[in-house]
Amino acid sequence: MIPVLLSWARRCNVPPKKLLIPLSYAAVLGGTCTSIGTSTNLVIVGLQSTRYKGKDNFGMFDIAPYGVPYALWGFVFVVIMQRFVLPGNSSRYAKDLLLALRVLPNSPAVGKKLRDSGIRNSTGFTLAALSRNGVFNKVIDPESVLEIGDILYIAGELDVVEFVGEEYGLGLVTQEMERTKLDAIASGDAESTAFNETGASPYKKLIQVTLSLGSDLVGRSVREVQWQGRFGLIPIGIQRGNGREDGPLSDLVLAPLDVLILDTTPFYDETREEFKANFEKVRAIKDGAAKEFIIGVKVKKGSEVVDKTVSAAGLRGVPGMFVLSVDKADGTSVDSSDYLYKIQTDDTIWIAADVAAVRFLSKFPGLELVQQEQVDKTGTSILYRHLVQAAVSHKGPLVGQTVRDCRFRTLYHAAIVAVHREGARVPLKVQDIVLQGGDVLLLSCHTKWAEEHRHDKAFVLIQTVPNSSPPKNSRMIIAVLLVIGMILTQIVGGLKDKEYIHLWPASVLTAGLMLVTGCMNGDQARNAIMWDVYLTIAAAFGVSASLEQTGVAKEFANAIISIGKNVGGTGAGLIAIYIATAILSELLTNNAAGAIMYPIAAIAGDAMKISPRDTSVAIMLGASAGFINPFSYQTNLMVYTAGNYNVREFATIGAPFQVWLMVVAGFILVYRNQWQEVWIVSWTCTFGIIMIPALFGLLPTRITEPFESWMDRTAAKINPSDALRRYRSARLVRQHTNKSGAGSSFNDRDLDAIKASPDHSSDESRSPKKTWSLPWKSGNKA
Repeated sequence: MIPVLLSWARRCNVPPKKLLIPLSYAAVLGGTCTSIGTSTNLVIVGLQSTRYKGKDNFGMFDIAPYGVPYALWGFVFVVIMQRFVLPGNSSRYAKDLLLALRVLPNSPAVGKKLRDSGIRNSTGFTLAALSRNGVFNKVIDPESVLEIGDILYIAGELDVVEFVGEEYGLGLVTQEMERTKLDAIASGDAESTAFNETGASPYKKLIQVTLSLGSDLVGRSVREVQWQGRFGLIPIGIQRGNGREDGPLSDLVLAPLDVLILDTTPFYDETREEFKANFEKVRAIKDGAAKEFIIGVKVKKGSEVVDKTVSAAGLRGVPGMFVLSVDKADGTSVDSSDYLYKIQTDDTIWIAADVAAVRFLSKFPGLELVQQEQVDKTGTSILYRHLVQAAVSHKGPLVGQTVRDCRFRTLYHAAIVAVHREGARVPLKVQDIVLQGGDVLLLSCHTKWAEEHRHDKAFVLIQTVPNSSPPKNSRMIIAVLLVIGMILTQIVGGLKDKEYIHLWPASVLTAGLMLVTGCMNGDQARNAIMWDVYLTIAAAFGVSASLEQTGVAKEFANAIISIGKNVGGTGAGLIAIYIATAILSELLTNNAAGAIMYPIAAIAGDAMKISPRDTSVAIMLGASAGFINPFSYQTNLMVYTAGNYNVREFATIGAPFQVWLMVVAGFILVYRNQWQEVWIVSWTCTFGIIMIPALFGLLPTRITEPFESWMDRTAAKINPSDALRRYRSARLVRQHTNKSGAGSSFNDRDLDAIKASPDHSSDESRSPKKTWSLPWKSGNKA
């Protein structure tokens, strides 16, 4: 879901960070609705069955009366509070960068007024200035008509700005390109072409650096620095503020602690003393030279992408993927810069993609590989197909031959899907490629192919692509029916209060039938077994037994019992169990938290006459409550990496979410015997929360716009991240004020520069409102 959600977010102009944390929370909360929803639930079910020897067995949907309202109220919190606590386009890397984008010849924005182009309507960035024929203008008239070659200076995150460039036909401009163009205009050569006309990424590998306080670059303009000669670097962008107004990248004056985004050249070496003396906090952030394959996909009849632009079809904004061109069914071609062309049936879309993106494309509904006919001729059943990367040996028999001439498919029983060649984009037609040593072939072949050809002299390196088996659409209905059948056995048994077949043998039988009917092969079945989960479940029984036999569980259980007696009622005891488990889940893994807490909770539950099922429910809900720490749950960790979050951003929403669900769980556990009423209230409130925004959208804009504006201002004031930033900036100003009063070299101009720095501004408004003085220009060192 992560790549699909990222693509969808870009198309809808929604910050991906607004969606990825809710995606993780949805996966966690969804797992609390059935006993097979998470591995933790299976651990608790196993521990309960072992302890009570088959009495009061936990059914598949026994947790649903409590887990469904729990999930619904979690959804309500995210909907209500997303504006206030979810991060926007901030990241662990530099934000509010000043970047330059050039209007390409085939951009859909050419000839349109800026107001009507759609660029200003995109979210996550600010249009700071426009440069035309060397004239830099910060006051942009919305009625201005965009022309080819206009340079738009945009403030935002690199990922967001790049996506906007792809969406509207704008090419990223490096400082070197900008300087060349400005110099050409100054010399009267306005037709100089230093730009990348395709809009593809002009960089190789990007790094982020911070300019050291003692750097000899401070006080010099970007133009005056010999970036390539001294450091092997090319400036791409610079963070705004820090005591200066926006301007052309080449003319910006460097200041201490400036954050720069730089492209690397073959001469870049971060171990050089000169580099260390000028830069600190070096981070690698993007690899524009990642292994790239040219792959073609054909649009099938009835595909959902038909009559949509490439962007609307979801093929732009996907990490690691760039659309090159479209071959129409009539034999003509459409360049990637034609952003208005609508895809038709039998069109062939040529894409530059890394391995992960190729895997994504191979499973994209409505598209099939151009080489699919060759893949089918290998004779390998779809059940045993997957992708393999094979590097061609420099001294092997394949060098110097075309794919067609060497009869690769016949000789090796594999089809070449795409080819990667270092430093070059190979021709689009695979059959006519002349193979060279070092070429990396992306093959569709049998799952045993890599093992059979590991010692083949034609290849120097063979590596399988994980999870690259093509979707088996013809078996989809069979798989769905088998899963529904397994679930129905548990539903019918629950309704009639009779167990026809236990969940464990029902699951094994379903998996066996999937093997027999060709929904998966034996290797896929074995790889799907999560041995770490089984080992955790097995170890959980030992942990449970040791805690109980050593008396540790009894001591903790007595504390829970005393809470129940002092507060009154069994509900208080269950709440204590939930809170203790939730806290452990933030510190440990959810499986470990459940295993440690079960014997303690079971002893306390037995003493307080709480049913084993209710005790298990409290632990299941608590063990899944890992929301503050991104490392407490697998899904948190997945979106943490994909969204470039930091720990503080997770805690900003996770802490109030944890408190909210503690309150919700308390009500659910206290009123567990009236779960029908809890269901009715939960569904009614959720429906109401959904309908309010829908009805609000029907109101006239004269009412909605002031309200939205007020909500945005309120969100900015109470957002914890912004509040912390304002506090730090105010503290910094006070410190420098005290130093100034004590006779230090800081003066009012230093304070102005601090106030204008990025740390003193919110993410939404970092551009200084007036011209701030530069301390280093007047001899004062900050």
